[in-house]
Amino acid sequence: MNNKGQALIEFILIVPVLILIFLALVDIGNIFLKKYELNDNLETVATLYENKEMEKLNNFVNAQNITFKESKNNDLINLTVTKNVKVSAPILSNVLGKKFKIEASKNIYSEEAHG
Repeated sequence: MNNKGQALIEFILIVPVLILIFLALVDIGNIFLKKYELNDNLETVATLYENKEMEKLNNFVNAQNITFKESKNNDLINLTVTKNVKVSAPILSNVLGKKFKIEASKNIYSEEAHG
């Protein structure tokens, strides 16, 4: 009895599934990497905002292709940056969408409210 043909058929059936899983893992890794980069960008945005360098802040936001939003609540200012990450894995893009939105936010204390 020859099992080589059976093993080949099983291999051919399982390879597409393994490729889809691999592509999904690559996309998930990319999302985590972009989230890490976005957190670094948030620190830069917060520093520029605190130093009132709004022109540099706007140039940085445009160069990094991120969206910046601020909201004030009493003596706290919430800074939020968002970015869309392209998802290309076939099944994962059906679940998350072609563009997955990531977001990072930080609260900073406003000295102007008390001083």
